[in-house]
Amino acid sequence: MRRLHAAALVLASLALLTPRVAEARLTQEYTYSYDQTWRAAIRMIAVDLRFPIAERDPDIGYLLFTYRDNGRDYQGSLELVRAEGRHGTPIVRVVVQVPQMPTYVERMMLDRLRRKLMGDYGQAPPTRREPPAAPVPDEEPPGSDDPAPAPDDEA
Repeated sequence: MRRLHAAALVLASLALLTPRVAEARLTQEYTYSYDQTWRAAIRMIAVDLRFPIAERDPDIGYLLFTYRDNGRDYQGSLELVRAEGRHGTPIVRVVVQVPQMPTYVERMMLDRLRRKLMGDYGQAPPTRREPPAAPVPDEEPPGSDDPAPAPDDEA
């Protein structure tokens, strides 16, 4: 009985000590146009990183690629979503997922895409600012301080 209890305790300890890979996805928003972001993402994956692209669809905005690390292959995806930011600014939301790798891999890819966009297209277009508030109208129209003309008493 003691052996069984000790074995269970060892297995539980090993399970807690085993490093886990986060299955998260990271998202970043850009104010570059959709076409600029798509082209930069394709070049980054296929040319800069030399990862094979398994499937892509620019109309829907996704690509599936193989992330290669130390001779091993991991499936990844990159998704572009057209959206609207604050004050109506058009934005492109980029979602990167490499589920079997730590989150820092996805962060590295998004950071690299941001640098590529800046290098290829310059500074990102600014977001639109909130329009200034309309002036508050006066309670009385101008010139209302003048006395009203007296009615004619002719009858």
